[in-house]
Amino acid sequence: MNIHKLLPVVIIAGLFWVIPNPEALQVSTWHMVGIYLAMLYGLVFRPYTDSVMMLIIAGFASLFVDSNVLFAGFGHPLVWFIISAFIICRAFVITGLGKRIAYLLLRRFGNNTLTLGYMMMFTDTLLAPATGSNMSRSGGITYPIFRNIAESLGSSPDHNPRKLGAYLTILMYVVSMGTSSLFMTGMATNSIIVSLANEILHIHLEWMQWLKASIVPAGIVLLGAPYIMYKIYAPELKAIDNVKEIAQKGLEELGVISREEKLLIVFFVLGVLGWMTGSITGVKYVSVGLAFLACLLLFKVLTWEDVVSEKSAWQTFVWYGAFYGVATALSKGGFYTYLVDVIQSYVDLSGYSQFTAIFVLVIFSLAVRYFFVSNSAFVVSFYPVLFTLGLTTNADPLYIGLSLAFSAGYGALLTHYGNGAGVITFSSGYVPQKTFWKIGTFFVLINIIAYVFIGIPYWNLIGMH
Repeated sequence: MNIHKLLPVVIIAGLFWVIPNPEALQVSTWHMVGIYLAMLYGLVFRPYTDSVMMLIIAGFASLFVDSNVLFAGFGHPLVWFIISAFIICRAFVITGLGKRIAYLLLRRFGNNTLTLGYMMMFTDTLLAPATGSNMSRSGGITYPIFRNIAESLGSSPDHNPRKLGAYLTILMYVVSMGTSSLFMTGMATNSIIVSLANEILHIHLEWMQWLKASIVPAGIVLLGAPYIMYKIYAPELKAIDNVKEIAQKGLEELGVISREEKLLIVFFVLGVLGWMTGSITGVKYVSVGLAFLACLLLFKVLTWEDVVSEKSAWQTFVWYGAFYGVATALSKGGFYTYLVDVIQSYVDLSGYSQFTAIFVLVIFSLAVRYFFVSNSAFVVSFYPVLFTLGLTTNADPLYIGLSLAFSAGYGALLTHYGNGAGVITFSSGYVPQKTFWKIGTFFVLINIIAYVFIGIPYWNLIGMH
């Protein structure tokens, strides 16, 4: 039993019923701060799983605060979009379309290990716009295919890992976080960042606006990653003779393209077009994602059993829905505005230039990554503070939001536990932890150069405001 571990949760929440509320905040908002911090403690220290923790806190909290406010997050379209992103990703696994795309690329282009690295990158990039769980995309679709190729060529974790498998493994993590930053829909955490940026920074990021901002810095990193990795952590095997035969065998096992795969391709194309043209049509990216899922169900690409079996989607719905409802209540209650005044009295970044202020915020966000084992928990707990601190600077709120949004992706490379894709690739056993961290940190530095020193001037050049 972990009941005793809930004592800090009770104490944290209870303190805000005992400590008088500041004059700038209403009593109801002050109580919500206590519930927010209790939820934050639960997400970080996890006496229970995230979803169970949120249900426990929300259930008891509903006895003392307005339940309509407390549970408002579960009805927000963005929370349902996150569910749709997970389930759409599942469709690529169930139909086999993800594997088919990878095998087709391999059969056409896979003749050496450097090209193999680029094929893995292009496969993940092709899937990223419509697969909101990068752990499912990279760990469940892309990486298993390329790991099988490595093993078929005599490179396993226990036998000749450096022959090929180690190179593909660490590259997969770098690529996964790169494609996660490239598209707003490339990682579920991105949707959380968008919602927080909306609530605190008062900026409304659209899918195409995100891509417009990321295409140059993320493109530089993704195009350079396979070659850079090839130089700093080169595979022993350079030329591959039978990769096309491996790809052909995989395609034969999949058989002829199915009706479900064909429909998924059509909806995938329509979904990407919908996200790209949202600023013109006025259709929000959330609505496009939900319509995408609706089409998959309507045309029986997915069944209801497929939907309910995607446990990660519903677990995220529970914990994030609860947390988002409380965060929204704090925003409407003026807590973040109050927090700005408090922080500004201790930390003053107002005298710094826009470039310096954003650089400090990004470094600050990276410095604390070692303390978080969940990318989503890191964002929901720490980004309200960073965004609030950003409001005290002279920097453009849009630039602050974009810079921190992208660092949430590539910052996970600092550790092997910073994102689910890292856990999956590291646990394969191909790469030692010291090497994993060292190479990950090196690529974080590359990303900082790309996003901060190239990205911000690029945003200025194209007039993003």
